[in-house]
Amino acid sequence: MKLLFLFASTLLATTSPAITEWREGTRLPTAVPHAVAAEMDGKLYVMSGKVGQGLRNFFEQYDLQNDGWRPLTPLPVNISQYAIAAGTGRVFVTGGRENNTARLSADFWIYAPDTAVWLELGSLPSARADHASYFDGNRLFIFGGIGRDAAVVQSFSPTTGKWSNWKNRMPVPVSAAAFARSGDELIFAGGIDERGRSVRAVQAFHLEKGTWRQLPALPLAASGGALAVIDGSLHFAGGFSPAKSQVLESHNKLVGQRWQRQGALPGGGRHRMAYFGNDSGFVLIGGAIGGGFYALFTASDRVSIFTP
Repeated sequence: MKLLFLFASTLLATTSPAITEWREGTRLPTAVPHAVAAEMDGKLYVMSGKVGQGLRNFFEQYDLQNDGWRPLTPLPVNISQYAIAAGTGRVFVTGGRENNTARLSADFWIYAPDTAVWLELGSLPSARADHASYFDGNRLFIFGGIGRDAAVVQSFSPTTGKWSNWKNRMPVPVSAAAFARSGDELIFAGGIDERGRSVRAVQAFHLEKGTWRQLPALPLAASGGALAVIDGSLHFAGGFSPAKSQVLESHNKLVGQRWQRQGALPGGGRHRMAYFGNDSGFVLIGGAIGGGFYALFTASDRVSIFTP
């Protein structure tokens, strides 16, 4: 019953006063220091490549309403730092790094939950890792990351099987950025620029017009945070700050043109976690509680839930 009142809209409508705090959900079956997630039909598809000694590839489905985990067929290649997106009954995995060689990958995989089968869809226009991807129902977009075309916005049409380059490049190309959809825009917060520096930039891409605009910068330059749009407002949580040499435990909300502190994450700071948010709440899954070299050895199995 932990999440029934958090994510089921029918129950939210009948529950008395909103709870504005972080709560714990059912923990991950295994701790993961770096995870990504995509939502589809009320389920989160959570993945993590093997990025440290003793860790394994992870792919499981998290039920947002019933707060439970179900194992899925693992990705059949040994890569990490890929991006994941989902929609119309399919999960898309793009790019990454080969764990054995650290080389950038141009892999493009699709998973069908109804058959539990992975299929390779050819390759990306060029290799990239630590990027972001999003499926809008008609096109799969990829943004940023590490690679030759990191500044170029590219999209794939499942109907034609072709990739397209968008005219307007990402103003501040970044890897390890947090992102969320707001209306017709995808918003990217923080990340690591092409010089290897964390940034405060918050930038929005219009999915139809292909234009970019800048939003108020984060309070601190950070990478590996989590972003969500809750009740029409941006929320940014966690991340790693090189300036402070620490993993952030802060949770900030954009109010007008200023970010306002909302409190601290439960159990301390985290970064590189999987996450999902909507008007019903914000979920953070796994990640690392240590920065830099220590990230691989400080994996978390926590599931933390915030409700407005």
